[in-house]
Amino acid sequence: MSNSEFIDVTCEQGVMQIGLNRPDKKNALNRAMYDAIRSAFLIAEQDQQIKSVLLYGTADAFTAGNDLADFNDRDPSKPSPAAVMLEVIHDFSKPVVAAVAGLAVGIGATILLHCDLVYAAPETRFRLPFVALGVCPEAGSSLMVPALAGHRLAAELLMLGDFFTSQTALDAGFVTRIVADQDIKAFGFDKAEQLAQQPVEALSITKRLLKQGQHQVLKERMTEEFMLFNQMLQSDESIAVRQKLSAKLKK
Repeated sequence: MSNSEFIDVTCEQGVMQIGLNRPDKKNALNRAMYDAIRSAFLIAEQDQQIKSVLLYGTADAFTAGNDLADFNDRDPSKPSPAAVMLEVIHDFSKPVVAAVAGLAVGIGATILLHCDLVYAAPETRFRLPFVALGVCPEAGSSLMVPALAGHRLAAELLMLGDFFTSQTALDAGFVTRIVADQDIKAFGFDKAEQLAQQPVEALSITKRLLKQGQHQVLKERMTEEFMLFNQMLQSDESIAVRQKLSAKLKK
């Protein structure tokens, strides 16, 4: 069902499980992975046997964000693969649960804003490093984070780009609950299975109503962010930052 060797897709008890499995790269996302996740969500949308989706990573990383090499090789004339994937998730009508452990960096944090329930292990480390990479926020985070966290906490997280804890992620609205001393994936699956057992129409309408107030304005903000993001990726400032990071990683 997946078209990427780094994405594991299985279905059980009405739950589609989408696992990020590129452990040697801390589950950093490349174009093939974005395409595979998008394809899985499109299948889940159409398959009436699938009632909910669980998104998860490995024990030491949900995802470290976008693969730097993928940034460097991107064709600026084509849509961002992350943007194409996120649009599908944003429009997805069924509940999405995320089980997060290890690293949740960049889009690994902002994708959580598009999930309905997010459960994090206590030691999860989050980061929004966009400014440090010479780019702007993406995935609607410039709208969603201040709406959920307030301007000052949002400014600290998005402008400084430091790592932050699960507790701060909870305070900022990225996380539904911190789950201690349990298998985070198993906990997430239990919640996704519980959702899958709910009356289908009532669940779908409830999700639509919950998102209705911000759905269109968020979609417009995502479009604006990704347009600016792609432009900024080509700037001398962002290229210099990525070259320095790539050189550091090779040492």
